[in-house]
Amino acid sequence: MFIILQERSKDKATIESLLDDVFGVTRHNKASYAFRSGNLPVRGLSFSAHCGHRLVGTIRFWPISLGHKRTPALLLGPLGVAPDLRSFGIGRNLIFQGHVKAAQMGYKLVLLVGEEAYYRRFGYKFASPFGLDMPGECPSRLLVHELKKNALQDVSGSVKALEHNRAGITGSKIVHQASC
Repeated sequence: MFIILQERSKDKATIESLLDDVFGVTRHNKASYAFRSGNLPVRGLSFSAHCGHRLVGTIRFWPISLGHKRTPALLLGPLGVAPDLRSFGIGRNLIFQGHVKAAQMGYKLVLLVGEEAYYRRFGYKFASPFGLDMPGECPSRLLVHELKKNALQDVSGSVKALEHNRAGITGSKIVHQASC
């Protein structure tokens, strides 16, 4: 069984180690990290999955804006799951919990950099046909998901980092339980 908690500040080092295992220690060189640098994830939108006493998954959402209208949106990432526990639904549940909470908080759009073949099952589609781009990222890896129907209407342009004054990590509230 695994549980999903709001990310706890005491888990930061363990999360960084997990992400190094999943993506490698050079992951900070990726263009998407530039949009996170100097910023904090949105408060209440960072989750970790635990199987027993082991942290086995993580997801964070970061504040961004889109285009000249500076439409508020979220940047999902990184999503990381321990390699030996993939295919147990941990990533799926982290994404689902993040989407539900983000929608409850009033967010309408989520972008990410990743493989469309994996993320399409969660409603993600290529962002470039909607006129969206992220400087430094390949258009075939930039994906978007509408949390609210027609949220992409009249939205286009480049992704920009956005400060979020209420950002940060909170305590440990259980938001989901399942078997692992």
